[in-house]
Amino acid sequence: MKKTLIILAHPDLTRSMANKKLKEEVEKNTDIIVHNIYEEYPNGKINLEKELNLLKETGTLILQFPMQWFNCPSLLKEWIDTVFMAAHFTESDKKILVNKKIGLAVTTGAPKEVYEGKLEGILAPFVLSIDYLNAKNIPIFSVHGVMPGKISEAEIEENAKKYAEYLKNNI
Repeated sequence: MKKTLIILAHPDLTRSMANKKLKEEVEKNTDIIVHNIYEEYPNGKINLEKELNLLKETGTLILQFPMQWFNCPSLLKEWIDTVFMAAHFTESDKKILVNKKIGLAVTTGAPKEVYEGKLEGILAPFVLSIDYLNAKNIPIFSVHGVMPGKISEAEIEENAKKYAEYLKNNI
């Protein structure tokens, strides 16, 4: 079985409440590779060959990030533009992402009510991109209200376990 690759895109994981805990929980599974692109590319320059090789070696891809103004962090956008473009418009007949499972795991600072019935619409460009790549969309995983005083450590812990279960059920 091929491993699952999580592209973790948090601009400051040391200050993260939820993404850091989600990462720690899934790293317990040896079939999951967590690739922190802000740690890997602090200068913002993406090594395309390295990223394409990672994609070739994995079966499922998860983009994990905190929502920032209803979008992803800038380095993830750059990663998507660079890597998805190269993976799709390759000179060989083998398109790297065709039929791979791709999912989104997002955290939000705002409470769930703000996103009720809207999250799929906000994330539609990601879903459409996955469709365009002829990949397989898997359900969105989300944790809301991730702000000091709005979510407890126990709730974050519970969501981290749900994330591990989500991955187990979707890879």
